[in-house]
Amino acid sequence: MTEFIYLHGFASGPNSYKASAFKKRFEELKIPIQIPDLQENDFKNLTLSRQIKLIQSILDNNNKEKYGIIGSSMGGYLACLAAQARNSVKAMYLMAPGFNFLNRWKNKLKLSNNTESLISVYHYGYNKEVLLNTNLFRDAETWQTLPLNKVIPTKIVHGLHDDTVDIQESRNFVASHPWCHLTEVDSDHGLLSTIDWIIEDSLNFFKKQKLI
Repeated sequence: MTEFIYLHGFASGPNSYKASAFKKRFEELKIPIQIPDLQENDFKNLTLSRQIKLIQSILDNNNKEKYGIIGSSMGGYLACLAAQARNSVKAMYLMAPGFNFLNRWKNKLKLSNNTESLISVYHYGYNKEVLLNTNLFRDAETWQTLPLNKVIPTKIVHGLHDDTVDIQESRNFVASHPWCHLTEVDSDHGLLSTIDWIIEDSLNFFKKQKLI
């Protein structure tokens, strides 16, 4: 049986609205899904490397031959990174994936070599400003040149009104990765206005890949 992994976004968590909605629907259908806490209770020292290590440890430790990954925002980018070296990942369903992560955040936060090692960012899961070590972005530099060329059936859903990750990021990715398909929806970055449709669309996608 295929195991599914849901990867939440940046400054979010395993109990986010989208993660909970996916968990509820998959459990109704008795489809196994796990939603790891990518922060591991230490958001302050978050890095891509640490999150990828956690994801790959899940893929390696459960002795499953087939995995489907669902990723939201940064979780979508992490899914692509983690799957490059794992043949057990058979398909990915990505919501507003955070491609071009480093450059977007550098521009948003106006990061430079003189930026303080700790900065304050808003954490949606905690509903408050929290400290973040800028080592996250130095670590991200080691990943941004990784070719995401492993052929894995991938469906991307992205909101036309996304002001966090521009939809052009997904358009560009799909244009250079012919095994990926993009559906543009009338929503924003959170995609909450279309979440019910998205969940059913993901189920249909994974059924087409013969994973459900």
